[in-house]
Amino acid sequence: MNKRFALWGGFAVAMAMVIFLMVRFADEDSSVSDTNAAEVQAPVNTDLLEIREDDWYKGNPDADVIIVKYSDFQCPACRFIASMDDQLSGELGEEVLFVFRHFPLRNFEFSQMAARYAEAAGRQGLFWRMHDLIYINQQRWSRGNAEEIFRQFAESMELDMEQFEEDLQDPEIVSKIESDFESGRSAGVRSVPSVYINGEKITNPRSVDAYRSLIESRL
Repeated sequence: MNKRFALWGGFAVAMAMVIFLMVRFADEDSSVSDTNAAEVQAPVNTDLLEIREDDWYKGNPDADVIIVKYSDFQCPACRFIASMDDQLSGELGEEVLFVFRHFPLRNFEFSQMAARYAEAAGRQGLFWRMHDLIYINQQRWSRGNAEEIFRQFAESMELDMEQFEEDLQDPEIVSKIESDFESGRSAGVRSVPSVYINGEKITNPRSVDAYRSLIESRL
């Protein structure tokens, strides 16, 4: 009888240690989770979601609905939301402004690189074209040879490659990406994609119709 209690006691201690470590590591990685589950968050400082001079956006800057999205280029859920953004931007036109901000995750190998290539293309006015190519081909470059594939994208866009190479090495591009990331952390971003409509964090929509309804309810 005592041996049974001793075994159960040891098992209980071991399980307690496992749970403690799981909670600890979950807390440490909470800001880089790639889940798209909804989260309960404290009220957002809407000043952090104001349009900045260095933001990438498409749509009408004077629109009644402003969507700010923190996203990672290697995150599959982010690719899904990006495809819906593209469709709804075409549908809703001047009624909505879509803003993209980088939130590259530590656990994705090529996230930072993809962000730098998009920013460098943006220096030549083609951020959104590079953005689209990176997301559309995500499954291809995520398996490897990402840098070679990104360079192929740049060449296909007929960029000034000499200028492009210089921009890729510009520390200001890294600073821009880090600035986006830190603004996201300050706004309470703990997972990607994180989408804010008029300063309110929404549960990530699972269909275009659901997303459209969320937007139209605010028009």
